[in-house]
Amino acid sequence: MYKKILSGVAALLAFAGMLQAQETVKDYDLDEVVVTATRMNLPLKSIPQKVEIIDKDKILSIPAENAAELLKRATNLDMIQYPGASATVGMRGFSPTAHARSYTLVMIDGLPSGTSNLTTLPTSVIERIEVIKGPYSVLYGTDAMGGVINIITKKATLQKTGEVSLKGGSFGTTSFDANAAGMLSDRVGVVVGFSNQIQQKDYRIGGKNLLKISKTEKLILDEKSYDDVYPNTTFQMSQLFGKLNYSVNNQWNVSVSSFYNLASDVETPGNYFTQIASKKDIGRLNLFSEISHTSENNKLIIAPYYSNEKNWNYETAASDKTNFISFKDDVSEYGVRTNNTYYLNHITLLAGMDYDVLDYQSTRQSKKGNEASPYKPNNRNQRLSAFVQTNYELGDLSINGGLRANYIRYKIFKHDSLSNKSTSDNYFYLIPSLGLKYNLPKGFNVHASVGKAFSIPDAFATSGFYEVNTMVGEWPFRMAYVGNADLKPETSITYEGGMGYYRDTFYFDLTYFNTTHKNKIVTRRTSGMGNEADSTHYENAKSASMSGLEFIGSINIGQLVGWNNKVEIYGGLTYMFNNIFTEFATEKVKDLLFVNKANGNFGISYDNRKGFTTRLHARYKGRRLERDGFSRARPLITKENYYTKGGYKETDKILQFSDHLIFDYSAFYNLTPKARIGISVSNLFDENYTEKDGYNMPGRNIMGHASYFF
Repeated sequence: MYKKILSGVAALLAFAGMLQAQETVKDYDLDEVVVTATRMNLPLKSIPQKVEIIDKDKILSIPAENAAELLKRATNLDMIQYPGASATVGMRGFSPTAHARSYTLVMIDGLPSGTSNLTTLPTSVIERIEVIKGPYSVLYGTDAMGGVINIITKKATLQKTGEVSLKGGSFGTTSFDANAAGMLSDRVGVVVGFSNQIQQKDYRIGGKNLLKISKTEKLILDEKSYDDVYPNTTFQMSQLFGKLNYSVNNQWNVSVSSFYNLASDVETPGNYFTQIASKKDIGRLNLFSEISHTSENNKLIIAPYYSNEKNWNYETAASDKTNFISFKDDVSEYGVRTNNTYYLNHITLLAGMDYDVLDYQSTRQSKKGNEASPYKPNNRNQRLSAFVQTNYELGDLSINGGLRANYIRYKIFKHDSLSNKSTSDNYFYLIPSLGLKYNLPKGFNVHASVGKAFSIPDAFATSGFYEVNTMVGEWPFRMAYVGNADLKPETSITYEGGMGYYRDTFYFDLTYFNTTHKNKIVTRRTSGMGNEADSTHYENAKSASMSGLEFIGSINIGQLVGWNNKVEIYGGLTYMFNNIFTEFATEKVKDLLFVNKANGNFGISYDNRKGFTTRLHARYKGRRLERDGFSRARPLITKENYYTKGGYKETDKILQFSDHLIFDYSAFYNLTPKARIGISVSNLFDENYTEKDGYNMPGRNIMGHASYFF
């Protein structure tokens, strides 16, 4: 079957190659791409830092209903993902985390998104995504240690546009999207949108693996999981989106936008082994505004924002009268970001101030009406920052440098059941950055940058407590997560350098990066004695180091040989040379967990310029390490199966997860200039894999697409 599919795709592309055209059609010029996350709106050609753009073409042709699915398919990231609409990302050795704020800042139109859960951001209103890798704390502060993901939404244009699309397919999945944008007058522009996705049936786990995996790796996935239905994995999610832009005159402009996301009756099945199901609702409101003044030599932006995300977790997945809210959290993030950009001949100067507040509150119940200890205490993070960034261009040379002064007040409120004290800490950091890019003749360029970053530990790591009590078969399982009040903030410094090449038909970039990390927060596992629970503790490492090599490139074969048809081959790879930390107590050097040895994506796309497009895309997930949290659920895994390299021994119970190669395919055809139909197949070769141990992802699924543009 696989040979037939590959043969069909090869025949399609070969046929595309024979269709020569009378004239060459040029795609967008990378030199013209403006990166808004720089806060100066600099062109891509002037930015020394590593930037990847996920454009509209990929968004439309790569099967993905939300930002998490899109990002893991379109760029090289690490991910922790669970069934039940939950996913966080990391990059360049900065591991994703399920229990605290991420090292990667997620923004919407340049402002904090108010969430690190990327499954709650549907792709229907996304115009493009900017992925900036490396420290960006000089512009955004504490949450940008690993990088920045800036999701740019649709904007009103002079030409009124609209779209209605309907999708349906495997697992009883249906998706409806509608949006419209345009100028109502010379001064007023509007964008409105609605999306709804429902998965009515539990999904089926994949039945095969494309790459060869060992017996141990198959036991980790559980041999019973192959081709099995994962119960309690249904969900539904909706989002309303609106944006209003008003041009007061040629200089003043005001815009307001709002998102409301609601995911209701999201079933959370628990891990595959125990399958202790519950359910949850997720609600998030975003309110963004921007006041800008533009003159000949400068642009002033004042951008207040507010976001609120609530999660309601119910005790069981059953809809009955005995059900109750076992856990609820309420996270508000608000503030104002200001900056003024000055244009002085060859110099662009950015100066500004940011004020950001994050409030966290939560409650738990052990039984209906009985209060229990929360996972972490209520806390507030207030940040006041001033920054300056300059970009100097002299011919083909671009130099940028910046400095940010950060004052942070972090307050943790007392909670009797957690036995924590009310604490208030103040931090002050100066964060510098420097970069240069030199565009050489004939399309080549060299670039280098260095930047410092910092991250304040989350209250879960300093004062939290979370205990799991369950049954694994006939065995009771207990695990406690214990905070450490003595944790220190993390700091890092990253050096990167590389070279690139860009011409009309061919593009590549090769970048080496190295990060040294001080006081990195890691976990340590201890075994309980007698009736005591095993426990996970948080502590600072003595040092940590992450280094690797990144490649990204593409070639348009069609344009290269003068065809009208676009035949593009593209790919990217992040390979980690080392990703290690040194323990304070033992001075042992160990490999970091939850980070893939390599992440890659590559594919081939075809556009006949007459309404037919198709894409075959692959994602490579390299090997990763995780601590075995289900040893009693997997009795066939013995001490001989545990990973004993990288500073670990059998008693650490570290598992090495296999690598995977996951293919997706899509094809679309324009029946008329306004009507489009298509089909997409995710996980084409029915792969059984996990993004987090114990939580197998969906197997192959097929979706039909129908869209009408007006």
